[in-house]
Amino acid sequence: MAWDKNEFRKRYNTLARIYDPGLGLYRAVGLRIETYRQETVAALQLRPGDTVVDLGCGTGLNFSYLHAAVGDSGHIIGVDLTPAMLAKAKHRVQKAGWNNVTLIEADMSTFYLPPQANGILSTLALATVPDYGDVVAKVASSVNAGARIANFELQWPERWPTWLARLAVFLNRPAGVTPDIVRRRPATAIERYFEQVETRELYFGAAYICSGTAPKEN
Repeated sequence: MAWDKNEFRKRYNTLARIYDPGLGLYRAVGLRIETYRQETVAALQLRPGDTVVDLGCGTGLNFSYLHAAVGDSGHIIGVDLTPAMLAKAKHRVQKAGWNNVTLIEADMSTFYLPPQANGILSTLALATVPDYGDVVAKVASSVNAGARIANFELQWPERWPTWLARLAVFLNRPAGVTPDIVRRRPATAIERYFEQVETRELYFGAAYICSGTAPKEN
């Protein structure tokens, strides 16, 4: 059973201290998480001076890629449900000396999106929200035409042997990954509400990167 929002906040307040070092386990087995974060940011097609919102920003692991894209003249807005994760993100921002990052503790389901946002990013976070379809619909109706959305997410690998898929989910359980969460597919909502949608599957269907452009008429 998937954690509810209160459980996610509670668990990630505890996990925040070891979250970044824990990702080393993925690197150790050859998973290119950082590469796919970079590629998801690249799919936003950001330019210097743009405003970008990172939904479920966690400890700010995307910020270096976002800052490289929007520059000092741009604006990065990081939104997360968990205070301890945001504290780590704040430390990352201060250490890097970035003055154009705003951190907001909020539920992405109810967060008011700035209409001037040029890009909306979510990596390994959107599928944890039960009403992810409503979140995507709200993004599409809030931003201006031409704004981009990009999502990197895990999903149930239909082409894997069932036992291996179940093992992968089990090993990711400490981070809140459950069979019902990986069967959610925010890409379907992006395909519904956005145009020029591109979806690329990774690891034989165990993950994907999906991006699209807000339509002219929302």
